[in-house]
Amino acid sequence: MKIFLKILGHRLFERVAKEVAALDSAFPRRLGHAKLLSWHLERLEAPFQADYLDPARGSVSVLLVEIRDRSDIDALWNIASRNQPELVGNPERGQPPAPVILVFDECHPDASFVHMPLIVADWVRGLDAMHELARRVITSLRRQKYLQEELGTGHLTLNLESRKLAYHDESVQLSPAEVPLAELFMTHVGSVIPLDELQLMFKLAGRSITRSNMRVTIFQLRFKIELLTRHQFTLVCAYGEGYALRPGKAADDPPFGNLEARQPAIVYSN
Repeated sequence: MKIFLKILGHRLFERVAKEVAALDSAFPRRLGHAKLLSWHLERLEAPFQADYLDPARGSVSVLLVEIRDRSDIDALWNIASRNQPELVGNPERGQPPAPVILVFDECHPDASFVHMPLIVADWVRGLDAMHELARRVITSLRRQKYLQEELGTGHLTLNLESRKLAYHDESVQLSPAEVPLAELFMTHVGSVIPLDELQLMFKLAGRSITRSNMRVTIFQLRFKIELLTRHQFTLVCAYGEGYALRPGKAADDPPFGNLEARQPAIVYSN
């Protein structure tokens, strides 16, 4: 599968080009055992334009936008407020608009940046966060159903289309609110998902971002995971940091080492 990374920002383009060319690139060349990926880069010129969201016929693309200051966010709000057909993709071809992922430069997003335009699918901090950026790209393509194989680690798998979480021959049905949460944890197995990232995911999904609502949804998902796997897997809380999916107390031979924040290990399976 060809994936086009359309990049706005000179330094971001140079950094991504270097990473894609590396032998140990963060951008995977294979998913699972069969799906091959090839990455193609396109440099975009400022300012951001609505037609950047329109994918070429039959192509799969993701927009990566370098954010230097608040004015870059304001420019996106200006585009998002217009009634332009590119904002809804191309219904005739059955293609949604290309997902937009923001890459913050020197500035660090604070709580105000949670209120981003709906055209924004995700964001990362730092031009050197290539592994994090690659994970967000893969996740955004899964959400748009371009990559629909099951996501899993060991015998624990998540079918995004049926919303079923399976372990060996048993499965449980997840709620619409639990599916993106389970996807996020399973894409970052063994690593702490920061609270601000969880808050942004709830916001983008149109869910309440109050701490109580987030905790209830996470606890419900943890209960299902522990019940399904008989405590082989669980969700743990890293106080003041966030939550992580890791082996539970019943795991005889834990497949992962010590819990490490922001250093995800990803396992894909078909």
